[in-house]
Amino acid sequence: MISNKSTNDYLQEVKDKCIDCGKCTKNCPFLTKYKINLKDFADRQDLAFSCFLCQKCKAVCPVDLDGKKISLILRKQNPKFESVKKQKENYFFKNKSKRKTKDLLYLGCNFPAFYPDTTKYLMELFNKEGFDYSIDCCNLPSDFTGFENNYMERLEKELQDKEVERIVCVCPNCFHKFYKNLSVEVITIFKWLEERDMIQDIDEEVNVFFPCSDRYNHIMFEEIKRHIKGFNNKYISTNCCGAGGIAGKSEKDIATQMQNSIKNEKMYTYCATCSSKFVANNEVHHFVSKMVGIDEKCDPSFFKNALKGKFRGRK
Repeated sequence: MISNKSTNDYLQEVKDKCIDCGKCTKNCPFLTKYKINLKDFADRQDLAFSCFLCQKCKAVCPVDLDGKKISLILRKQNPKFESVKKQKENYFFKNKSKRKTKDLLYLGCNFPAFYPDTTKYLMELFNKEGFDYSIDCCNLPSDFTGFENNYMERLEKELQDKEVERIVCVCPNCFHKFYKNLSVEVITIFKWLEERDMIQDIDEEVNVFFPCSDRYNHIMFEEIKRHIKGFNNKYISTNCCGAGGIAGKSEKDIATQMQNSIKNEKMYTYCATCSSKFVANNEVHHFVSKMVGIDEKCDPSFFKNALKGKFRGRK
């Protein structure tokens, strides 16, 4: 837990270090809407849940200030959306077992709900290879509400009981939350498939929409990049798919603006949530589905697909 002293220190640091250059405002639709910069934001408790946590401001800030950090501090001071916390902490559509396994496929929550056929394929593949899988929410949305949760402690206990040595993540949000924060090794599905020579390369240059969690470090994308001919980062002006940081609940107009900023494109991503936001206006391909030879179209029927994943049995 971050102490009140350290959080207050960072908010004061923002106020002291900001040089009023305006770059953060110019590059963020939320800051633009309210005509503020990061220094101003540090005093705006009322706007804590209006930030999409995309970190574009940090990427352009000449003194390395971070709007995401400001927002999370403000949210902890006055938590909101307790219903989100409750929904994610005890995820209704989870599908887990007590089976011992060295590698555990962690499918997250949104990937099974938007890519049911690819999910089924991966479940069967892991069963065939002698490993187990888990459908559950990593509780990142719960973290964003500002309320405390103990999901990581519960997950550590589950992994210990199942004797897991590696957790294999499909979702970039799950991967970045777990990476270096669990006692077991955390790898991507791309690395796991690569180890078994099960990846189908993409022999074309692709347009990539980078999910917020991997946009500025490309840790997950570095493994994808080995299996594509080339890529274009042409969507840099769209900071987020509109789902980031549960800000869409407070800023529906900005979320819609982001979603509608990309149209009639053939695009690739590796986040199921991003896929679901752009599929209505674009031809969207998910790298996981494409690289296992399915190339499934994102199906926005969340409830129906999530139920399929919840009740799919293990062989």
